[in-house]
Order: sequence, then C-alpha cells, then structure tokens
Amino acid sequence: MMIYKKLFSILSVISLSTILKVNGDDSPSIIIVGAGPSGISAASKLFQNGFKNIKILEAENRIGGRVYTTQFKNYLIDMGAQWVHGEKGNVVFEMVWPLGILERSNITSRRDVIFDSAGNKLDQAVINDFYDFHHELTENLSDYAEEHKNASVGEYFTNEFNKYFDSHPQFKENEKGMFHLLDMMTMAGDAADTWWDVSITSSLEYHDNAGDYLVNWKERGYGTILDILIKRFPNSEEELPVLNNTVLNAEVTLIDYTNQSEKVTVKTANGDTYSADHVIFTCSLGVLKDKHHSIFKPALSDEKQKTIEALGFGIVGKIFLYFEEPWWSNNTSEFTWLDFLWKDDDLEQIKNNPEKKWLLGLVGFGLVEHKAKLLEGWLSGNYTREMEKLSDEQILKDCIEVLQRFAGKTHNVTSPSAVIRTKWGSNSHFQGTYSYRSMKSNTENVWAKTLAEPIDEKKLKVLFAGEATNPHRFSTVQGAIETGWREADRIIKHYPKARK
Repeated sequence: MMIYKKLFSILSVISLSTILKVNGDDSPSIIIVGAGPSGISAASKLFQNGFKNIKILEAENRIGGRVYTTQFKNYLIDMGAQWVHGEKGNVVFEMVWPLGILERSNITSRRDVIFDSAGNKLDQAVINDFYDFHHELTENLSDYAEEHKNASVGEYFTNEFNKYFDSHPQFKENEKGMFHLLDMMTMAGDAADTWWDVSITSSLEYHDNAGDYLVNWKERGYGTILDILIKRFPNSEEELPVLNNTVLNAEVTLIDYTNQSEKVTVKTANGDTYSADHVIFTCSLGVLKDKHHSIFKPALSDEKQKTIEALGFGIVGKIFLYFEEPWWSNNTSEFTWLDFLWKDDDLEQIKNNPEKKWLLGLVGFGLVEHKAKLLEGWLSGNYTREMEKLSDEQILKDCIEVLQRFAGKTHNVTSPSAVIRTKWGSNSHFQGTYSYRSMKSNTENVWAKTLAEPIDEKKLKVLFAGEATNPHRFSTVQGAIETGWREADRIIKHYPKARK
C-alpha cells in the first residue's frame, strides 16, 4: 500500500502540508469543459491541491474523449489512443509502468509485407530495403527541415523517393501506387488528408519520447489511464471525486465572459446554466474550428482565431475485424502488418468508384497484441470520412473483398464474423482525431503556444488545454495530460495566499 501511495504522489504539485485552505463557499469555482485526458488530469490535480468546487461538463455519454476503450466480442479494444509512444519523459509511461500493466511491444521482429492489388506478394528483400529507406528518411526529416522550413512533408518524401525509384526500377511500374501508399502510411501519424498539407517544421516542433513506440496495455486498454488519473486504480479507496462532479450529455454551447468583474456564465444544449470563477476549455481543435464563433462571448482575439483556423486538425480511422478462426499464423515471422499496394491501373479505376474509393485510405491490416482473433485496419486522409458514411454491413463486405483480393492467392482468407470501426470525423463532439502543423500554420506564422494562452492572464477567466495546445507533444495523450496539469498549475499559482 505504501508503495502505491508513494507512486501516486507524483500527481501532486505540492505536499499535504501546503494544500490550499479552500472549502465550501471560500473555494474558487472551476468549470472544466470536456472530460478527456486533459480535463480529467486538470480536475484531478486541482482536487489534490485542495480545490473542491469543480465541475466537469462532458458532451458525450462517457468520459475519456479520444481515449475510448470499449468491448468488442471478448476483447477490450481502443477506438482512440492505443499505444504509449515512447518511454523517457512520457508522463503516461512514467505513471503506469511501475504498476506492471504495460508491456513493450511483444512483436520482437516486426515484419511488414506488401501485397499488390493483383494478389502478388512483393519480394521480402525488396520490401525490407524499401522500409529501411523510409525509416532512414524519417530519421533525417528534422535535418532537412532545418534548411527547408517552408517545405511540406510531401515535398521531402517525394523528392527523396523519386531518387530511390530511379535506382530501383522494380517500383517504376506502380510508382503512383507506391507514392499513394507512402502518403497514406505517413498520414496515419499526422492525420492530414495528404502529406502535402503537413509542414516539415512539424518535425522540429514535435518532441519524440525515446524508447519503445508501441508500448501496449496487454489485455487492458488506454482507458486505464483515466482510472489512474482519478486514483480509482490501483487503490479505489484513494479515488478522487472527479466522476461525482462530472455531468455527462452536457454539450457546452456558450461561454460568456463579458463582465470581467463577475463570474463566467456557461450554458449547455440541454438548457442548463452554470457560473464559475474559471473555465478550462479542453475540447478538440476540430470543435474550436467549427464553433468558436458561437461558443465564446465576446469573440476570441483575432490572433487566437487566426491560430485556430490555421493549425491543422485531421482524422485517421480504425477498423477491427473479428475472426472465429484466424486464417493467418500468429507466428510473427509470417507478417505483423499487411500493406496494400494498388497497381497504377487499379488505383485510377477505384478512384472513380464512389462506393469503393474509401478503400484507397486503407493502408492495410495488422495483428493486435494479446488479441489473437483480431485484425486491425488503419485508414488515412479524407477517405476516412468516406468510410464513416457507409453502413457496417458495407464496410464488412468491402473488407472481405479487399483482403481476398490482396491476400487471397497466398492465404485461405476467411470471412470475419464481426466488425467495429471508428467515426471520429462525423461525431460533432470531436470532428477528427488530432492536430498537426499545417502548411497554413507556416504561412500565417501561428503556433500552438498562442492557442494555450488564457484569455485574461490576470484573472484567468477562460483557460485552454488539450493536445492541440501542447507545442511539443501535440496529437498525443501524454501531451493532453501535460496541458491539463499546466492549466491546473496556473490556477493553483493564482491563489498563493490560500496556502498554509
């Protein structure tokens, strides 16, 4: 027990001897908009530092935001964040690893294979060389960015791969298809529609965490981080009153901070009205882009509006397929990931098929650790939005066809018995998955730090958190948590006289 208490002390910014003397009517009132990782982390830190008058308003019928662990058949799966990316300096890894519920990737020798749309498997030696070159380019991305800060990620990769294809003529026959696959693979990380939309300065701004980039949750899911933040796990007796102060199905429609001498008024779509000394807004950049004009009264500053409109916010998608009898070997020497290469002629043909073109965003399917009967597909670009328009039945039918088309010559591809897929883009409470540094960000010279600034530095009426407000960990859960703690700290420091 003492070990766990010592572990979780890292969530407190000050010791028990310096907790705020705030209670009842004397406690500053705080409303947090959004119960994702940033909102939950902000509330948890505030509760631990003596603040009591805290309420979280969440538009969904659950907490977690873009962290969403759910049941699919006999497995827990992550519809949103899935892996802990990196170890050193990663607040998620540092909190969770000592608890023994994380695992470095058990795929000890990752094996990507490529099948083309005629059902042919590319020579493995050729594939390995191709991915080695791609990895080398990715490692050198920052060096290139230092000299070409106005370039896009697409410009860099196409220039370098044009040279590579010139010296590897076996790729020339399907050069368009190869570039398309590379684009979609890259955008699975950046979430833009295409790599021409992503500024190369993204590689300078984003700070990687050293260590395994695919740390998994074993049989659990990323939703466990929420229980850890509110201290419901591992010792439920220490649980903070976060959930008891969370209102679900409470979409915020207005934040009125017109009168600086009075409290902020917050209204929801169901007609409820709240007031608070401070509001921490944690909704996605997608929601800000769509609704900042209507939510904030008065309007946000011109600079903040320009930042909201210029920063990139895109989408990736997932499809999980459940097979009663897996047709692949769970021996990872066969494959861990199966990539789809559309031959040039097939690429053009499917582009003109409105019902099937979503498949062009499907990079491929891979194994899922600790879930032996699942395959997981990843989608990128605007094709993800096309996928979201279709029925589950159509998605299942198309996935069966595409797997048989690409892998059917070499494997006895059976039909999955169940499918589940994401719909982040069509959900008005998210409107995408995560942010990126766009080419427009460069043109407008805007940065995430502007989005992170409170509306009023002196009174802190309205503050902002969320992954898009993190200058160096955008698009990540650890980045979101850091921003929640950042804004909680800002409020804590605002009340120095309330400390012992």
